[in-house]
Amino acid sequence: MGEAKRRKRLDPYFGMRPKNGRGILLSAPIVYDGKVILAKSSSVDPAELRRATLFWDRLVWPDSKIISLGSNSDEKLLEAEGLLIRPRPTRHNDAAGIGNMNSLMRTTESYDITLGIEQAKHFIQQHVDEFIDLERDEPGQWTMSQGDDSFVMKNDNFVAGRGQLMTLVRSIPLPAPDYPLHDLLEFKQKRSDEIVALTQELDKFFSQIANAKDADFEMSRLLRVVDKQCSDMIKVAKESKRKFYVGDLSFSLSLDSIESAANRIVAWEAAGTVATGLPLVGGLLGGATSLVSFSRGIGAKNLITRNSPFKVVSSLHKELV
Repeated sequence: MGEAKRRKRLDPYFGMRPKNGRGILLSAPIVYDGKVILAKSSSVDPAELRRATLFWDRLVWPDSKIISLGSNSDEKLLEAEGLLIRPRPTRHNDAAGIGNMNSLMRTTESYDITLGIEQAKHFIQQHVDEFIDLERDEPGQWTMSQGDDSFVMKNDNFVAGRGQLMTLVRSIPLPAPDYPLHDLLEFKQKRSDEIVALTQELDKFFSQIANAKDADFEMSRLLRVVDKQCSDMIKVAKESKRKFYVGDLSFSLSLDSIESAANRIVAWEAAGTVATGLPLVGGLLGGATSLVSFSRGIGAKNLITRNSPFKVVSSLHKELV
């Protein structure tokens, strides 16, 4: 048997993983309401950074000249490991009034900072453009991190109600914010089979529904698969010497990307099929309510058509797995 055939027989995801790995665009916890910007910290949230490190292969955190946020020790470690890169966008600098300055504002401390409306608008657009450029170069391989611990923004590239949101509610183990990164990288290497199995199934979830002849049957099958993959992740997290917490993970798909899957899920929503329990996960967590839910979310304009989610949001619960 040839090497490729042998690997395909042993690995159900052989040939499906992107050559350079899956990527995610990160930010510090920043809120933009369309007028002013508030940066709650100068660093990527530690829980956010660890979640991205565990589930993605490439991390990108732009370092803008409009607001330059210096890397802390965790981020420098990941840079040294080659996992995190920090590009410096050039578009919109002139419009923001940077001129020949090294940066309009630079901080390496964790405290609230605010910026006026024009500079804020250009700072946000730099971040969005960075994601669009990454996505254009490698369609379907990049995800943007958003949410209370990352980026909360208003931007013309995102349209409310034009996205489909899939949320794993109390269903996934997420590393503690103080999980040592060296140990997390070792855990990731040892448990790559479980991690890849889960992420691959979630990435292709919508496209499998869209291509199915019997969407209801496929939906039921996929939910059983997700339940199994999440429970496998919880089992290996329980075996870890470090802390994992019960977490939520939400994935956003743009309706323009794969309309047939979105239409079917919208129909399920209308019929009241918006959430389903995960019995394996619930059993592992002592009967806690764990489920997959579907709802309307943010859609993305100016993206190349893709079958995988473009945005992810995570949150931690207080209890350990």
